[in-house]
Amino acid sequence: MSAPLMTNMKLLCSNCQRFLHRFNTRRLSNGCTNNSILKGWVRHIRKQKHVTFIHVNDGTQLSTTQIVTEPRLCPSELTEGSCITATGRFQESIAKKQNIEFQAEDIKVHGFCNLQKYPFQPRTIHSNDYSRQYPHLRPKTSLFSSVMRIRNTATMAVHRYFQENGYIFIHTPILSSNDCEGAGQLFTVKISDKQTESNEKKTASEFFYSQAFLTVSGQLHLEAMASGISKVYTFSPAFRAERSATTHHLAEFYMIEAELSFTDSLEDIMQLMEGLIKFITNDTLKTSSKDIEFVHKRNSVSKDRVKAIEAMTEKDFIRMPYEEALEISNRISDTSKLKWGDDLQRAHEKALVKHCGNVPVFVTDYPEELKPFYARRNPDNRTVAGLDLLIPGIGELCGGTLREERYDLLHQKLKSKNLLDALSWYLELREFGSCPHGGFGMGFDRYLQFLLGMPNIKDVTAFPRWTGHCPL
Repeated sequence: MSAPLMTNMKLLCSNCQRFLHRFNTRRLSNGCTNNSILKGWVRHIRKQKHVTFIHVNDGTQLSTTQIVTEPRLCPSELTEGSCITATGRFQESIAKKQNIEFQAEDIKVHGFCNLQKYPFQPRTIHSNDYSRQYPHLRPKTSLFSSVMRIRNTATMAVHRYFQENGYIFIHTPILSSNDCEGAGQLFTVKISDKQTESNEKKTASEFFYSQAFLTVSGQLHLEAMASGISKVYTFSPAFRAERSATTHHLAEFYMIEAELSFTDSLEDIMQLMEGLIKFITNDTLKTSSKDIEFVHKRNSVSKDRVKAIEAMTEKDFIRMPYEEALEISNRISDTSKLKWGDDLQRAHEKALVKHCGNVPVFVTDYPEELKPFYARRNPDNRTVAGLDLLIPGIGELCGGTLREERYDLLHQKLKSKNLLDALSWYLELREFGSCPHGGFGMGFDRYLQFLLGMPNIKDVTAFPRWTGHCPL
């Protein structure tokens, strides 16, 4: 807020001060009785013979502001969804549910809304499936604007957590020449047909003189940074070409990834992950409490959900090795039994967390074949120092490992997977001052789905992409 506005604020009544701090308004002169400007979109309009009531919202908060004005100032075409600027003054309201209202002396319409074509009709609650068909218009709805504000709050909390703990933010590349996870679920980048036609000697891959992909993870690049900067993190988009249309998968999503040098303990990684989740959860619940309450209500989430999440953050997360998780899963599951080397499926993960009192569970020390090539081999030569974090209702949220810093063992792994040429630079990191290190990745969209009780992950991101769908 500008300095002149702050000076004028001191002359306002306390109610006006509170309101102007949180709404998109501009003071034109001093005092409660003089003119102010109010901007936003019409959420509701009620026309009476001698007075018109207009509820306006600018998207920066959940609540609306009631404008009171004379009917002559409102064009007949003014409807819900229209964009307006009102000039007038704030005053105390006689209505029971609001302290402040805006007495408009002039209304300027920037854009009318054609309700005959507008997909979001007034006073109608539309389903998430319906709203998803109009991603470019969803920000105009109360529910989706709440979700975006919560996402913003959680994003800022992520950066604050890492910054306060001495981590350096790294912009890792979107274009990559490697498959970090080794799963082969890559989007290949090609130059357009028009470019290839204009130069027949060049093929699509020759733009970079090697194959290029949309990154599945920034981890390997973070490891390179961590070889000289001991504590680094990134918060970037990642891409998986999974032909999955489930409620928990996206083709483009955001990953929080961190890398920590000078550690040879999975416990250090687990403490970092646990601290991050508790910090952003508590901060977001506090800062966006009204928006979260509204989203929970619209998603028919239990009124006690916030208390349950708060209680979860007050407890120590559970740690158990894969072998124990396997034994418990077989004991409590009604499905087919798992054997050593089988991966836990989502149903097993959710059942395991529920069995543990809905406290997040770290499952550690997986069989080597279940984790990527960079996971550090344990002394038993059977397992690796890898972990997954399972949370209530979702299952896997985070995955992490200690990285294999021993040159000979990493060389052996890369050779067995025919990756020596592609990742020669990665192996080279072990030749010049290597140190024990590790890190993790966390799906940010999936975390928000957990926090908000959102049935579908596609409704916590602005423009979701999944198999068969890239509409804008």
